[in-house]
Amino acid sequence: MALLARVYDSRNSFFDAKGRYSHRIPSTFTEAEHQQLRDAGLVPNVFIQWGHDEAIDKLRQSATKVDLRPAADAFVASLVSADFAWLTVLPAAVLGRAMPVHAEESMRGGSCRVCFFEAGAIDTTQAAYFRHLEGAGWGDAQPVNGVLALSAAIDSPPSSWPKPTPRDVWVFHQVLDLLRGLPPTARYSQARTALHKAGLLSTNRPSRCGTVLEALAFIGILQTPEHPGLMTRFTPAIERDRRPSVRVEVPAPLAWWSAKEGLQETLLATLFGHLERPKAEPTPPTATPTARRKTASPAGPRPKSITGPPTPGSVYAIRFREDLWGAAYCHEVRTDGRGIPRGRMEYLDLLSPTPPTADQVAGIGFRDRLNGERWQTWCGGLDKTTGVKRIAVDVPAPAHRQPVPERIPTGGASDLLHLAQWNFKF
Repeated sequence: MALLARVYDSRNSFFDAKGRYSHRIPSTFTEAEHQQLRDAGLVPNVFIQWGHDEAIDKLRQSATKVDLRPAADAFVASLVSADFAWLTVLPAAVLGRAMPVHAEESMRGGSCRVCFFEAGAIDTTQAAYFRHLEGAGWGDAQPVNGVLALSAAIDSPPSSWPKPTPRDVWVFHQVLDLLRGLPPTARYSQARTALHKAGLLSTNRPSRCGTVLEALAFIGILQTPEHPGLMTRFTPAIERDRRPSVRVEVPAPLAWWSAKEGLQETLLATLFGHLERPKAEPTPPTATPTARRKTASPAGPRPKSITGPPTPGSVYAIRFREDLWGAAYCHEVRTDGRGIPRGRMEYLDLLSPTPPTADQVAGIGFRDRLNGERWQTWCGGLDKTTGVKRIAVDVPAPAHRQPVPERIPTGGASDLLHLAQWNFKF
């Protein structure tokens, strides 16, 4: 996971010659790290591209190969003891069983109005990464992801499917009790906040809590009569895409559910009734401190930082990617109306696989935007932004044939990391 996190950093993304959304593997990867990915069957940028009918046929066929009881067990185990990816098997199987054979019908955005299928290549390793990272990607927004989730489970020996521990089962019942006990007016966001505050799930992030709630709603545990889950009735994509307002971020049924609707107790008994609540809270597993993974922060040269507030004539090393650095020059410093010191920054004409040094930036000119226009920005947080380190002070400003831009935007130092593609061809 730490290796894949380095690959699937958004700063590594690009479109390849075939127009596929791809990711660069940092040049800092060692051969041993490449081999780790090969051994795990998780080599990045391995694409599949199916047509609509092929994807739906594979989804329906895969779902028939999955028994819902082991899938429900895996779902519960994923809450605490098992890999998050096991959460996806149950909703993916429910989707495949409910999905009708249908002709592709496009709606806005180009996806199918029945199933959300959208033509295009999918990186199977990136899909696996998201399943392991958050338990997301069971086909709710693209049926191909449901096929991939089911295929990964089917290809695993039955003995490797996780069985919920007593602690997993206890946590599952605690989640259900929490939802039953919410005020009648509570909606999705309040439910997610309450679940997050309860701290029941492993890796207790708000997004993780939201994924669990979305999965419960998707299969029909949290639903409304007008917006049922898929084990109650198949609902087409265009129906699941409707929300009460543009401010609601989740799809139906969860978008419309409130605590007054309660839980679908009959469906709960059908899927999870064999998992009896322990009479007493099982002892949580002993938390053992783990050493930080070396792969999470690769070894390599780091810029020697000069601490302190920004000053005119300072030069900052900017980390565009794990294996690509640049530099920016501070022309002047002003304190804005909120008391924030901001430096007027401009990129220097430098790209380097290693952090630049003070000697390296001496005498380098400025880098304009790709359209030839000069560009500068006022940046706050230069002394406390990850990936921005001062490496030189009192550097004379390079000459420039264009005047200072008339309009200079204001932002944070993190903008220097993200806006460089307007100035450089990576």
